[in-house]
Amino acid sequence: MPLDIATLKDALERLFAKPPVSMAGDTVDVAGTQTKCAQAWADAMSAYAAGIVPPSATVSAAASAMTAALATAFASPAAAPGMESAFAAFAASVGGGMAGFVPTPPAAPVAFATLFIPPFPVTHAEAAAKVAAKIDAWMRTGIATTPPPASVPTPWS
Repeated sequence: MPLDIATLKDALERLFAKPPVSMAGDTVDVAGTQTKCAQAWADAMSAYAAGIVPPSATVSAAASAMTAALATAFASPAAAPGMESAFAAFAASVGGGMAGFVPTPPAAPVAFATLFIPPFPVTHAEAAAKVAAKIDAWMRTGIATTPPPASVPTPWS
């Protein structure tokens, strides 16, 4: 099964509708909440990319590394640059697990900042669809090429 945008959209919709919160007694544990949100994003990406074509043996490892990177991004007043770095590292790791191929991860950033300008989505479903479409379009710019002499490029799907 290839990249699964429906799974990504559904996971993001659940996350947006009910973000995880970490409590320390009666107080919100901000760092814990950021980590739980980062984990939810990484889990969504892992499920989305689990069936990537060409297959990758490193999707789970990429998602694990993504959790820490996103937690750092979410702790920043401006999360978008850190999110870009986390997603770029995820794609590079996924590409590295495509045995028998030379990976070329997406070169451009996801462009998360473009999602944070009006008009804003009205519903969680609309927001999830918009974010999932942006991520999916970006991931599909990755290419895996068979080594020479064949050198056949295969777009990630």
